[in-house]
Amino acid sequence: MNKFQRALFSKTCASVFAVLAALAPLFFYASRSNQHVFLDIALFPGFSQMLFWLIAANAVVATAWAALAFKKRDLFDSHPGAMTAAYAITDFFTAVFCILNIVLLISGGEETAPVVLRGAAGLAPYALLYFAIVFFALFFPEIKHKIARVAIVSLVGVALVLGAVLTVYSPAVYGFVSDPMVLDTGSDYSIVFATTDEGTGFVEYEYEGETYRVYDQKQGKIESDSRVHSVRVPYEHLDNNSYTVGSMQVYEPYAYGSRSGKTIVSEEYAFTPCDGETQTWLCVSDWHTRNDLAKDAIAFLGDYDGVILLGDASPDLGTEDELVRYLVEFGGDLGGGTMPIVYTRGNHETRGAYAPYLADALGLDEFYFEVKAGDYRFVVLDSGEDKEDSHPEYGGLADFGAYRAENVDWVETLTEDGKTIALCHSPRFFIEEDLTDRTIAALTGIKTSAALTGHWHYCDLDTETYPGLPVFIDGGHKDGAFVASRVTLSPGGIALFACDDGGAAMMDETLPWLN
Repeated sequence: MNKFQRALFSKTCASVFAVLAALAPLFFYASRSNQHVFLDIALFPGFSQMLFWLIAANAVVATAWAALAFKKRDLFDSHPGAMTAAYAITDFFTAVFCILNIVLLISGGEETAPVVLRGAAGLAPYALLYFAIVFFALFFPEIKHKIARVAIVSLVGVALVLGAVLTVYSPAVYGFVSDPMVLDTGSDYSIVFATTDEGTGFVEYEYEGETYRVYDQKQGKIESDSRVHSVRVPYEHLDNNSYTVGSMQVYEPYAYGSRSGKTIVSEEYAFTPCDGETQTWLCVSDWHTRNDLAKDAIAFLGDYDGVILLGDASPDLGTEDELVRYLVEFGGDLGGGTMPIVYTRGNHETRGAYAPYLADALGLDEFYFEVKAGDYRFVVLDSGEDKEDSHPEYGGLADFGAYRAENVDWVETLTEDGKTIALCHSPRFFIEEDLTDRTIAALTGIKTSAALTGHWHYCDLDTETYPGLPVFIDGGHKDGAFVASRVTLSPGGIALFACDDGGAAMMDETLPWLN
């Protein structure tokens, strides 16, 4: 063998490529929710699945080469040409698959990459199991030193026991992730908060001399399998009142009893509704995981009395963790548990495995409703997805056309009732022109003075597309910058002010009320 062949067939080289090849399917699988559909659209349906199994098969072959490098080196000596070609092909594919994973990670951008990496971390136990099986089946028998063998077996045994214990008992300190956010549902408040592990959720307060403890429950059964807790409380019970939130950690519910941990209770929150003659609302949209960047812009907007979230918190809601990190925690930080929040669903919150559970997790009956704030009214609409239901991005799991029609049927039942503002994620409301036309007619019919929207990632005031209905586009993130806005409602009009995360003013306009 020449020098190149000796280096290629070395145990070190074989081991490195075997490990890289084994990690390749893990990272490729972790990107399935965000990236695979684009591969299939670019090439053909099923390509990503075929590629995954090819990557997995390559990992097995690379492992076999590593075993040969340790156990059957004479094969390399007796057939150097054929072995070099076959071995180099495996290494080539391993390099290509690693590069592919890097490209997918980079192309996903700063909002998708953390999601993929967390997904890969969640698959780590499977990778460790694979490595353990391979090691004990192929390489452990080659270790002749008795003390080394005993040490390895002992370490693996300790790791297995520790892993089993940590599976049964979470190592994290049980606590609250952030302050709660108080969502106005249109019929009452939903107090939403998250904990570091699964458990129950409850709210405690006093009203007219009576103490209330209200649980997150369904038909009498207290929810205990979620980190996100939502508790519905009547308006009159919470307005200008104080409350605490609490939770009992639950490791496992049984048919009779449960295996539970400690109970935690928050500090007391003093809640103030938005019912004054003059109200200032913080308006944020399209933060797409950029919680801190959004807060940089918000810091320049001053004090506010309530929060309007116009959607697109993250690239998708693949897991409960995405909801916790980018909506519940973010909303809790902005509202501090002391002021109302009005939430409008963005199109990215319609995506992912957890998306169908969003309304229940937040304690909302629907994503279209109206909210009264003193003399002012918000009409909240849900634009759903931004493409036809048949688009391949949705994998046959979208029926938003029917849901958008429900929105319109509902808004057409509304009557004129004071100073009204519409909230919708998309500035064009719905992708169907006929539904949008009906919506604009209904909104102008009840003298809606303006619409607050997002989705387009720039700040603008459109007074021409829909005559009689000015549409404000809030801003959000774009090219590393962020724009947030402040909306002040007063008898004199609707004052719109927006600035970026450097404090530069992007909008300063006042619109009149139509009613």
